[in-house]
Amino acid sequence: MARLELDHLVKRYGRGGEPAVQDLSLEVNDGEFVCLLGPSGCGKTTTLRLIGGFLKPDAGDVRIDGTSILKEPPERRPTAMVFQRYALWPHMTVWDNIAFGLQVRRRPRDEIARRVEAALELVGLPAMGRRYPAQLSGGQQQRVALARALVLEPRILLLDEPLSNLDAQLRVHMRTELTAIQRRVGITTVFVTHDQEEAMSIADRIAVMNAGVLEQMDSPEEIYAQPATLFVATFIGTMNRLDAHVDAGWVRAGPFVAALPDIGRLNAGSGASVDGALVAGVRPEDLVLETAGQGVPARIDSVVDLGHYRRVTLTAEGTSLLAFVPRSEPIPTDRLTVAPRRLLLYADGHLLATNEGGVKRSGSNASGSTGGGSPSISAISSAIEPGKGAIPLGPWPVRK
Repeated sequence: MARLELDHLVKRYGRGGEPAVQDLSLEVNDGEFVCLLGPSGCGKTTTLRLIGGFLKPDAGDVRIDGTSILKEPPERRPTAMVFQRYALWPHMTVWDNIAFGLQVRRRPRDEIARRVEAALELVGLPAMGRRYPAQLSGGQQQRVALARALVLEPRILLLDEPLSNLDAQLRVHMRTELTAIQRRVGITTVFVTHDQEEAMSIADRIAVMNAGVLEQMDSPEEIYAQPATLFVATFIGTMNRLDAHVDAGWVRAGPFVAALPDIGRLNAGSGASVDGALVAGVRPEDLVLETAGQGVPARIDSVVDLGHYRRVTLTAEGTSLLAFVPRSEPIPTDRLTVAPRRLLLYADGHLLATNEGGVKRSGSNASGSTGGGSPSISAISSAIEPGKGAIPLGPWPVRK
């Protein structure tokens, strides 16, 4: 279909105001489904409107297959938008709503009829053409809005939170329907949402935005496992956020103390210092609860059964932690210990290092050796920037 490029886009509302979109650059590949994800006011809908031509950028460019479309009005751009409120004409039938754009473009009647019928078939509403919007369910109205956009045969499909007005169960069903249609047509799609679960379940890649800035753009799996910034780490999913600092060659993150080898090399390679305040992040599912096992002593404060897993709140050395325990696993109560199997370390708000090796039992020697020498640091990133990666620290022995 088409490849979309946003090149250093800037958009301000009013004179001297803070940019709603700040120096935004990204690419959407041909046939790719990309979600713009972020909290309210982060600039995601503004970005979508800049692509569609409903707003004019103060700087930057929008290109489709290498050609700028900035001078084209919305009706002449090879894009089509599905709005949050669908904007269906209440006095027109479903058939006429879908045909309207083709009629404005003065397409032949037989072509209009053929394309409208094909669009109705595509969205699963072949027998609904004579109904009016008020006679449809919310999910059916959403499909009509999608058909009205697709019937124009755009090269880029723009979706502005099209599922937000649906109830929870229908929203989940329509996600599946929407992605199936997108895959069938193969159209390049940009989808705006503030719903993390929605973005994680439908997107090929997610662009996380905050205050007009692109924080990270990557696959859902990579964004969850390797959030490039502290904002992404705390916005996507649930994260235990622990104040951390380096003390005589060790990093202390909340109740956990672990070896940090070669601090000088870490400082030089990352472009940020680990000598000051750091922040560590641990996903609740990465906390291991055991009876007299690895880690530090803890006590359980509460357990909430959420069906397929339990939400466990616990305290370890005065630090409150949240753990997710699968229903298939028992929750220890006697001589409980807790340890992170995986930990992320942030400096200046950006990902500095990751621990993939878990923790060892208390009593490991002070050098951090586990019998095979001190863990080594692999290749160091040239700078702490989104997408540059982080330093894997290897196994982190716990020291009490």
